[in-house]
Amino acid sequence: MGTEERMDCQHNQITLYTAQTDEVFQHLLEQGYHYVKLEYIVRKYEEVSAVFLQAYSWYTENAQRISPKPEEAESAIWTFCDIKYLEHHSGCQILKLSVPIENAVFFRMSDWNKVLNLRYIGESVEEEAKFAEKLARYGIRYEGDVCTTPFYPHLKKEIQDSWKKLFRYDQQVKATGLSLYPDMQAGLWYLDRQWLQQIYP
Repeated sequence: MGTEERMDCQHNQITLYTAQTDEVFQHLLEQGYHYVKLEYIVRKYEEVSAVFLQAYSWYTENAQRISPKPEEAESAIWTFCDIKYLEHHSGCQILKLSVPIENAVFFRMSDWNKVLNLRYIGESVEEEAKFAEKLARYGIRYEGDVCTTPFYPHLKKEIQDSWKKLFRYDQQVKATGLSLYPDMQAGLWYLDRQWLQQIYP
């Protein structure tokens, strides 16, 4: 498997890192909680937001079966087990959090990127190569076209069914406290001011 490192886990709390705008950070300090609204996603991704909303909608529907979603949350907040995976932009703060482990839904960033790009998640590189060969036989050059056009409903179902593998590591991470891969990521339904441990401006 990957590099199995023990994560920073103590008393059923896990250390996670997230990058948030100054606006979100101020809201968190003032209100005590922060929930994602879909309007934030539309504003962030603008003309390509429809593709992202498709992926985010799928995530929301399925992740809430692992960690119940509060009514106020319209999507998830992305966090990482390792701070090096965060992009630090001006107008943003990096927050170090100590989160109850049951509040997190764990997955690999590389798998989530496949969902974001509307691509197939295989159990192995070989399985993904076989699926790519199948698409080639249909004359499909770009995998994402399967989900954004109405022409391949059976292939679209195959791709979306494969996305369930996104959550394949969640139980093992929670049971062992091991970061099974360096790019382990976690989705949270909200931020709680009480989880704040450190701020990196």
